[in-house]
Amino acid sequence: MPTLSKVLRELAQTCAPDLSAREAVRQLQTTGADLLLVEQNGTVLGVFGHREAVAVYADGSAPVRQYMRHPVPGRNAADSMEAGAEVMVREDTPVVILTEEEGPLFSKTSRSVGMVTAFEILEEIGHTTTDTAANKIFFGRKDLGLNIPVSPCQRACPIHQDIATYVDYVSQGRYLDSWLVIHETNPFPSILGRLCNHPCETDCKRGWVQGPENAVSIKSLKRFATDYAWARKVKIEYQRAPENGKRVAIVGSGPAGLTAAQDLRLMGYTVDLYEREAKLGGLLSASVPHFRFEMDQLLWEIQMIIDTGVNVHLNVNVGKDLPLQKLLDDYDSAFLSVGMMKGRILPVPGSDLPEVISAMEFLRVRSYDIVPDDFPKGDDVVVIGGGAVATDAAQTSIKTGAKNVWMCSIEPQDRLPAFGNELVEAREIGLKLHTGVIVNAIKADAQGHVNGVEFIRVDAGKLEFDPESGKLLINTVQKVPGTEHVIPCKYAIFASGQIMDFEDQLTPLSPRKLIAADTSGKTTVPKLFAGGDCVQGPSFIVDAVAWGHRVARSINETLGAAVPRDAKPLTIIETTDDHREADYYGREEPPILPAAKRMDMTPVELPWNDEQAITAALRCFQCDTVHHVDESVCILCGACDDVCPEKALDVIVEGEERDTSSGGFVKICETVLGEEFGGKRGRIMVNYDRCTNCRICEDHCPVNCITFQRVRMPDDTMRMIPLTAVSAPPPQVGAARG
Repeated sequence: MPTLSKVLRELAQTCAPDLSAREAVRQLQTTGADLLLVEQNGTVLGVFGHREAVAVYADGSAPVRQYMRHPVPGRNAADSMEAGAEVMVREDTPVVILTEEEGPLFSKTSRSVGMVTAFEILEEIGHTTTDTAANKIFFGRKDLGLNIPVSPCQRACPIHQDIATYVDYVSQGRYLDSWLVIHETNPFPSILGRLCNHPCETDCKRGWVQGPENAVSIKSLKRFATDYAWARKVKIEYQRAPENGKRVAIVGSGPAGLTAAQDLRLMGYTVDLYEREAKLGGLLSASVPHFRFEMDQLLWEIQMIIDTGVNVHLNVNVGKDLPLQKLLDDYDSAFLSVGMMKGRILPVPGSDLPEVISAMEFLRVRSYDIVPDDFPKGDDVVVIGGGAVATDAAQTSIKTGAKNVWMCSIEPQDRLPAFGNELVEAREIGLKLHTGVIVNAIKADAQGHVNGVEFIRVDAGKLEFDPESGKLLINTVQKVPGTEHVIPCKYAIFASGQIMDFEDQLTPLSPRKLIAADTSGKTTVPKLFAGGDCVQGPSFIVDAVAWGHRVARSINETLGAAVPRDAKPLTIIETTDDHREADYYGREEPPILPAAKRMDMTPVELPWNDEQAITAALRCFQCDTVHHVDESVCILCGACDDVCPEKALDVIVEGEERDTSSGGFVKICETVLGEEFGGKRGRIMVNYDRCTNCRICEDHCPVNCITFQRVRMPDDTMRMIPLTAVSAPPPQVGAARG
């Protein structure tokens, strides 16, 4: 990576901290500068740029010091480009002051020699980067310029998938290209195409415009592209960096562990993966019931990871069979990604009866196609809990042969934490709900076997929920005396939370009894990293994948052994199509099997056909595409600004009073008009948080100088090969771990 001195530029113009903010905005407009350095007595206090100017439009009466970002960090001009990028992200600044040391060895001083902005850094990285995942994250800051706005969905995605691109490729019928784009940062699209909590759809601009229920069906389009690739029997072969001689042990083969294993192998590390179960996948294969996804597709994706050269050790329980200290002695780093695979059973009377089981253990045993001991086929089951795991356990009980299944929760029915669609599906096959109650005891017959669960009602009027997470505040639960009642059953399943099932004296623990680690996975124990649910608590699959990427990068930064792959840095510029006709289409969900056909473990969600997928993809606004303006043709007439229905454009011309209320923060054109137009200087700014890529500006440009383009820096280290090259499925057996 080049040093910061390569993109050094002169210090920007300055302004005083007490200057009127409106005057600072005018100074930016008249000079065409990207930003102003706020300086007092020769010291740079902060920076005032276009992002700050947006706030001034609302209230510009205060001085610059109220709006400026500060402090402005400094770096040595000899530092790497990555170091500059890292400090910009950490300090939330678009500029870094560069210094050079001078003077004798023991009395060196530093002097400012210039500055570097995010634009220059990103432009340089765009020509040299081979780390696609890190690049995507770097893109996620809209003030990093280069006319590459990150779509809101990509900003919201924990693994920063290039969503708009893979959705657009589906709309063009380029299904395999779409699948390859997905795999740049997502090793498990078959799972996340079905089970992701899809925060991307929550932040979809189509949903902003038409309501959240009309967001683009991003998750389902991911599943469609993956189904297509699976049907074509292809796989991805990765180009690995040369072996670097460093060894990393990963404990746990869930989504975090497998993701980190793949990333580290591609960097040239030797990776040994330790799994206590008899199969790989962690919660994906041992906790998620098989009617929710295609197991063969998951095995296909795991095999692609193993084929990078990961060494697999099954049925090894680190912490019991193998001390953690042994791994730290034998390896350069160890990564704990053990998840929260143990279910919590509440300590109520009777909870130790033989027919009482945690939902996590019940689902684990069923994942091996084994029916747990004492399961009452043809009799009644009570599931205690109201979340997604409870719903999975309840549906699995029905599909295993239970007669009546009750799901009982503290929350009222309209506040159940379970996903709404899963709850509807469960009720369609016979699930019964009993809400507003808390378990009091497990009842037994004279022989000591479960014959019912006693509940007591809670005061619904006293229940409170966290305004952000929506979770029940347990300290607001109050029992109503005299409302005890029993639901008869022969089997009780507790879905009342999960705990970490890992024991080793070396492991540092947090007050929540989770592994104590920072957001990069570093612990206080040298060489030991941790990430995923065992650090942050129960979360979503996509969050675990994000942890895997982060920890792999953190390990590499710590060991510093990765050798660059022989990749071909590549920037692709694509002209994109107009999708305005998609306004006529509504959101459509994938169909599911009829209830009568959902009584076994067959996957319930049915695939889309081509027409459904293309129609869904056409609804995307393509928020990752940008205006490309031919500055040699543009006459700054303002037609684009006048016709923009979202008021996302500002055309700013010297000496002319024009509306500049869009808050545009990306400059798409800067030009000087010819003498026939007065020789004026001007520029066009766009606010991509408002722009919906409707292309009306393109239609109404009188000189045809506007087109829409996508800029991509693809991962050139992946190639598609026939699936027949796979030698064997991932190691697993058909019996439960002893």
